[in-house]
Amino acid sequence: MKLSYLSLSCLLAFGAFSISSNAAYAHSDALLTNVGGQVGVGTASDIDGPDEAFGLHADVFEAILRSGFAPPTPADFEGDEPGFFGLHGVNDAAKLAALGASALPPGAAVTGSITTFTVNGASDSLFYWNGVGAVDFQPISAAQPGVTFAFSPAAFGATGPNGALDDHPIYQINHPTGTPADGVYLTAPTIGVAGLSESRPFYMAFLVDALITGEDEQELVEAALEGLEEGTTPGALVDFGGGATKDFAFYETSVAWVEGNLVVPEPATASLGALSFFVLLAARRKR
Repeated sequence: MKLSYLSLSCLLAFGAFSISSNAAYAHSDALLTNVGGQVGVGTASDIDGPDEAFGLHADVFEAILRSGFAPPTPADFEGDEPGFFGLHGVNDAAKLAALGASALPPGAAVTGSITTFTVNGASDSLFYWNGVGAVDFQPISAAQPGVTFAFSPAAFGATGPNGALDDHPIYQINHPTGTPADGVYLTAPTIGVAGLSESRPFYMAFLVDALITGEDEQELVEAALEGLEEGTTPGALVDFGGGATKDFAFYETSVAWVEGNLVVPEPATASLGALSFFVLLAARRKR
């Protein structure tokens, strides 16, 4: 079969779109769906807003924690974003069909679990990088013994009668006797929904800094990171007042490193990427 240059370009563009759809989602909740009997983790952006969008797969979520959070069980640094969202099996049937997924089971408990994963040959359930120099995530057991990550509570929600869900667990990074160091903390949780197989692990990169003490400081950092992502600013410099400033560009660098070094493409994405490569190779040989 002869492929025209138009067909070749379309294949390559489609492959590139599939790969980019697995990037980090700083401003998105996690969409939970039923994908062939397994919990699928995707993205839910601007829910009920003019730019509402849903994605079936996601690999990395960004989160900024703060020290001034005050849930029932306090920890050193905490936050409740991103949340977890499930589409209504009846009202959102068309959206689910477009995604190629089904609604979550009704009345099902939703839980977060912490997994052990491997970075640069070392295994742990939490990794840490201080944001200085080249990205170098180290197992928490070596970098900061005693520091832990947790969902609070582990069973943080339940679906409604038609599988809908909108819950926000509390993410906690804590040290029992001291304070976790500033930097980036990486974990790879899974999500369980009763009646379905557990999700595959996905990554969550948490930014922790002693200067982020409340919601106002958190919003300043979010705005700076958004400016960096959109290319409107060269860095992510934040002025906290009183002469305290800090550039958080290293955080986006760490997320890009996770995407490039740890994320395994979805099987369909990998197949499309391979197809694009071989089509391009064949075209070059014909020339």
